[in-house]
Amino acid sequence: MTTSLRCGSGLLVACLLTSAQAAEYSPDQFLFGDWNGARTRLHEAGVDLQFTYVNELARNTQGGDDHTGTYADQLMFDAALDLDRLLGWSGAGLHFTLTNRNGENLNAEADLGVLLQPQEIYGYGSATRLVQLYYQQALLDDRLLVKLGRLPMSGDIYPFACPFQNLGFCGTVPGYITSNWYTWPISQWGATARYQLNEAWSLQTAIYQVNPRFTERSQRLNFGSPSGTTGYHAVAELGWTPTVAGQPGAYRLGLWRNTGDFEDLYRDSSGLPLSLSGASAAEHDQGTGGYLMAEQQVWQSAAVPARRLKLFANFIQSDPDVTYIERVWQVGGMLSAPFASRPNDELGLGLGRLEINDDARRRLREQGDPVPDVEYPAELYYRVALTPALSLTPNIQYFHRPGGFDEDKDVVVVGLKTVVSF
Repeated sequence: MTTSLRCGSGLLVACLLTSAQAAEYSPDQFLFGDWNGARTRLHEAGVDLQFTYVNELARNTQGGDDHTGTYADQLMFDAALDLDRLLGWSGAGLHFTLTNRNGENLNAEADLGVLLQPQEIYGYGSATRLVQLYYQQALLDDRLLVKLGRLPMSGDIYPFACPFQNLGFCGTVPGYITSNWYTWPISQWGATARYQLNEAWSLQTAIYQVNPRFTERSQRLNFGSPSGTTGYHAVAELGWTPTVAGQPGAYRLGLWRNTGDFEDLYRDSSGLPLSLSGASAAEHDQGTGGYLMAEQQVWQSAAVPARRLKLFANFIQSDPDVTYIERVWQVGGMLSAPFASRPNDELGLGLGRLEINDDARRRLREQGDPVPDVEYPAELYYRVALTPALSLTPNIQYFHRPGGFDEDKDVVVVGLKTVVSF
C-alpha cells in the first residue's frame, strides 16, 4: 500500500538545469558567472559543466498527526561533452550526472497518509549516486538520436516537467506507482532511440535493465552491474507536436512492459483470495500499462510576448493485477510572465485524481480493514525568478481524502522550492 512512499523523485535533468544546455549559452545563467572566462572557453571547446542545488521546505498545517516541517534537498553535478567539438566525432556526445540527496519526508514525519509525497526531491535515502553516464549519437541527418549507457527510467519517456513540488505533478509519474520502475536518481543500464518521422511526428523506444539492487545504498556509485537482474523494462512512445491555431502543442501516447517480478494484489497461486487462503500471493512475470500526455499553449499576449498560457492533461493506466494505485488523472496550467514587470516568473496550478485498484480494495474489505477509494491532490505555486540562476517557488498543496479515505481530514501543506544553478 505504501509503494509510492519509497519511490524516488522523477526530477529530470531538463527540469533542473537552467537553459544553459537547452538554449543558447550564456554565463549569466549561472550564479558564479563565467569563472573568469573559463566557463565560456570550456563551452566553446565542447564542455558544459553545471552544479544545481534544489531545496524543498514543506510544513503541514492541517490534517495528519503532526503540524511539523521538514526539508529535503539535492545537489547535482552535470557534465555534457560535445564530442564533435572535442574529438571531431560528428553528432556524438557524452553525459555524466551525479546527485547527492539529504533531508526528511514530510509524509512520514507528519504521518499525512497521502499517496504521493509533498517533496518530489526526496527519495532513495541520503546518498551520493551515479544517475547518468551515457553516450549519445545523432544519425540520419539528426533524425535519429540514440543513447546507450547508465540511465534512469525517466527523462526520455513521459517527460513531464518539474515546476511543482508535489511528486504527483513532477517527473515520470508512472514510475512512482509501478513496481520495478526505478526513476531518478536510480540508474541502470539501458538504451533509448528517438526517430523524427517528420516535422510533427516522432517515435521513441527505450529499454532498461530491471535490477532492484541498484536501489541499495551499496550500489550508489557502482559503475558496473550487480547480480540480481530480474528482467527488462520496455517503453514505446508516439509523439505529436502540432501547431493549433498558431499555438504549439505536444502530445504523447506511451505503452510499457516490465518483466520484473510482481506479486498479485488479490489472489494466491491457486487463484483464491489472499484474505481467505492465507497463502502467498501469486507471482507475475510482467506488468504492463500506458499513458497519454497533452500540453498545449492556448494563448500568447501580443502586448507582453513572454506572457503565455499553457494547459496540460495526463492520464496513466497501470496494471490492475499488481499496482495499488491503478489510475492517475492530471489537469492544470502554467502562466508565464503573469506580470509585465516580472517576465521570467510563472504561476501554476495542478489538479489530480489517484484511484486505488479495485482488487486491493476488495482484499482490504475482506480483511475487515478500512477501504480507500480516490485521493484528490492539488498544488498552486508562484515561481519568482530572482535572477536567471536563482528562483524561489512558494506553493500550497491540498489533499482531499488523503490516502483515498473519505473520513480522514483533508491535508494542507505549504512549501518553498529553491533552485540555484552554479
